[in-house]
Amino acid sequence: LNKLTYNFGLSSLVFIQIAQNKFSDIFDVKLLKVLFPSYFSYILIIFFIFFFTKIKAGTKSAIIVSSFRNNMAFIGMPILLYAFGELASAKASIVIAMLLPLNIIFTAIFFQVFNLKAAGVNINSQPAAGGNPANGESLNGNTAGKINLKRLAKEIFLDPVIIGVAAGMLVSYFSVTLPKPVTNIFSILSDIAVPLALISIGASFKFAHIKSHIKYISIISAAKLVLFPSIALIFGKYVFNLGSLDLVAICILFATPVAVATYIQGQKYDTDLDFISSVIIVSTIVSALTLTAWLFVLRMINPV
Repeated sequence: LNKLTYNFGLSSLVFIQIAQNKFSDIFDVKLLKVLFPSYFSYILIIFFIFFFTKIKAGTKSAIIVSSFRNNMAFIGMPILLYAFGELASAKASIVIAMLLPLNIIFTAIFFQVFNLKAAGVNINSQPAAGGNPANGESLNGNTAGKINLKRLAKEIFLDPVIIGVAAGMLVSYFSVTLPKPVTNIFSILSDIAVPLALISIGASFKFAHIKSHIKYISIISAAKLVLFPSIALIFGKYVFNLGSLDLVAICILFATPVAVATYIQGQKYDTDLDFISSVIIVSTIVSALTLTAWLFVLRMINPV
């Protein structure tokens, strides 16, 4: 269900919403000035807090990655679409397109580095027999000490949402008028994105293992739902004076809970999947309150 929603529903949604809006209305260079400083500042804060924490390497990588992987597509896009309209959703598509490659790269790097750190002591001591990793090969099939750049590039450039955003931007930039049948097909596919996204989130929930991780789950949930959007608000409102709709889009996207895709990508590595599934549940439930609060705050200080 996740793959169906992401590959067809969301990719069609971002394509049609970008394609049907003027490029000048969607894209503002100030958005990038806010987006990247907010993103990297937040990751640095989280990294330095948890890098020196004495916990298992697999759990540490899960904590750090969960802290910056937001459910922008499945939760952020529907909220912006219904609360602020198609233009806000189109702007959100640009933000997602900019961050998605970075998220994939940083996720792979953190999982890979901590995976190698955890397996480093055992690489030379484990026998090759019985299917155990040998000759410096990690459990996910990558050579120890090396990041699989080919797989990273494939994940980025073949991602359906990135393809949808790129195609939509080309259509929008060159003011191409799409034939009515084509528009209708993408509109039908995009209409299924929101309900399927919400169903897929519910279907992914597993209520086990929350109690054993409650301390770090609480910290990460607070960081994601409060600290991350607060940093974006400071940069957008008080440093770069970002436009109202752009500011709303970036703050709401940064205020979304942990992405289900974090769990899916984590399955490729030797990380703490129990923690990831638990923090997805808790942050999603709590976000019902925090996102409501953010919508209220943003309308108060920055009317759209």
